[in-house]
Amino acid sequence: MARLRLITAPEVDDADLRGVMERLCGDEAFGVYTPAPGAFKAFLAFMAGVKYAGRLPFALKELVRLRIAELNDCER
Repeated sequence: MARLRLITAPEVDDADLRGVMERLCGDEAFGVYTPAPGAFKAFLAFMAGVKYAGRLPFALKELVRLRIAELNDCER
């Protein structure tokens, strides 16, 4: 599996995206998207709907996310 270097907030040229990364308090997962700002912005819009909207409670969604990560042997 390829390993991608994660971009940190200070390295992001787009001020809006840099601000988002700073507010996320170091969530490293978003460092993969920053080389493609358009994809990052589209992902953030998608993720907001998936994570916070809908009928399932947020806590249940988080438990499912954690279980999927465990089943896929995610390290972080």
